[in-house]
Amino acid sequence: MKNIIGFVILFFIIMSCEKDSAIPIIKTNPNIILLKTDVIDAEYSKIKESLVYISSNPSTLNVFNTNSEKTESIPLNYPPTCVSVAQDGETAVVGHDGYITYLNLTTKTILNSYSISCVALDIVIGNNKWAYVFPKEGQWTYIRSVNMNLSYDNEAKRSIYNQIYQGTIGRLHPSGNYIYTANGSSQSTIEKFHIQNGDINDKFQSSFQGIYSNSPNIWFSEDGRRVFTEKKLVLKTSDINSLDMSYNGTIDPNTNFFIKWFDFSTTKNSFYVIASEGDYSYQKIFPHIFIYNASNLVFMDKLELEKTFISDNKGGGTNYASEPNFVFSNSLGNCLYTITKAVSPDLINQWAIQKIAIN
Repeated sequence: MKNIIGFVILFFIIMSCEKDSAIPIIKTNPNIILLKTDVIDAEYSKIKESLVYISSNPSTLNVFNTNSEKTESIPLNYPPTCVSVAQDGETAVVGHDGYITYLNLTTKTILNSYSISCVALDIVIGNNKWAYVFPKEGQWTYIRSVNMNLSYDNEAKRSIYNQIYQGTIGRLHPSGNYIYTANGSSQSTIEKFHIQNGDINDKFQSSFQGIYSNSPNIWFSEDGRRVFTEKKLVLKTSDINSLDMSYNGTIDPNTNFFIKWFDFSTTKNSFYVIASEGDYSYQKIFPHIFIYNASNLVFMDKLELEKTFISDNKGGGTNYASEPNFVFSNSLGNCLYTITKAVSPDLINQWAIQKIAIN
């Protein structure tokens, strides 16, 4: 009887193993790195080959090294709203509601935190240990210039030079001498703020105006000689105000899309675009990365994004469409790193980094 019982047990074990081995194992795409956090804002340091992004769940600053493909995270004391990485890649600042955090990206430590008199919509770190904060609210408001060299009274006083419209986004010019801004008002303009002495002491407004956009943004060529807007305008820059922000062209003038994100590669003489269409009430992001010739602004190609595979932890899973939110090229120009979000009402904040080889 014992032998019969043993045989029956062995039979069911074998049948169970054969049944399990028949389940197809779907492997995650090796070019997609699933993240365990959401992504609020991101920047890339080509000097350090580091993709720096902030998350609210949990509140962290994350440093993804694209050479080692390892991520190190720094816990933050407050929920983050925006991030800016210094041009040397050594430090960063994170904006919050009423605070900013100053971090060392080499040691992965918080250096200090400072109180500010606004909710930070955007933030820029200068090469002078100053941070420039753009408020989320206030209609006609002003840039908060924060001197992180001081032990107290860090926020500089308001002046006629730092007044802006609410919703303004800023970006540091590659020279480090200026911050250029764009806003989403009905008379949307680009302005240049002088920061050579730390606090803003002068500004200049472009004569070019674009149509209204709920997500104003600007980007530079790596040499700083051109500025690109989300409305597809391309302008030349200059230290001489009369020559600054002169018209240089329009990207795909016969199409109605906006630029959601932009990255410039001098090595490839190309720039990469995430495009969207719609208005303030609804925006559709195209699931591609568009490539343009940097010299003549001519469209060259578009890259299809891989679908994001989400495992069901039972040997199977589902592939979801990937929506791009940020794209960055590395210093060699042979790889793009795209931060994507899986598109599905069933998923909450399923983010990933997708690697795309560039020939």
